[in-house]
Order: sequence, then structure tokens, then C-alpha cells
Amino acid sequence: MSNDNPFGEAMDEASEEKDREDQQPTSDFDTEPYYDALNTGVKDHTIGVSVSEEMHQFWRELQDTDDVDVDPAQSIRNHLENLAHRHPDVFERAMRKLEIDREM
Repeated sequence: MSNDNPFGEAMDEASEEKDREDQQPTSDFDTEPYYDALNTGVKDHTIGVSVSEEMHQFWRELQDTDDVDVDPAQSIRNHLENLAHRHPDVFERAMRKLEIDREM
């Protein structure tokens, strides 16, 4: 490959990666019920995200204001759900581990 067309090279690499993914055998593990449960039900677990003092103050202000129609926590949940759909292998691995933990 030459370095004359970086965009073309990137497109070729993406196509080759897609072909490799398509050749991988499909899993027998059904992730659909887990996708459905991602953003529903009781929110009884928390995740920790370190932020700067400025970001924390902004977070508080977003939560407290009536001028902005946004729920910051729900936005983060939505982003994690989007990531689960973009990275199905990682999501499946996490759900398999969850099932193992539930069995123990």
C-alpha cells in the first residue's frame, strides 16, 4: 500500500476488518434480553467516574437547573448502552460473566 491516499487505505482496512468479523462464528449466547435490560429496571448499582472539581460543579448545576432539559445520569446510561451495541463482543463477555456470578 502507498501513502498517497490515507482515506482510501483507512477504508480498505475497515473493509478488511469487517470481512474478518463476518468470518467469525456467531455465538450461541443470546444477548438480546441483556440489551433490553440495560436501561430499564431498578438502578441499584453505581459506577465511579473521577472528575475535576469544575466538572463536578457543572454536573451539580445540570442536575439542579430547570432551564436545561437534560438528565446527566440518564445521558451516561444511554452512552453506555450505545457502547454495548457498538462493542457486542465485549458486551457478550460481560453478560457471560454476569451469568456466572449469578450462578455462584
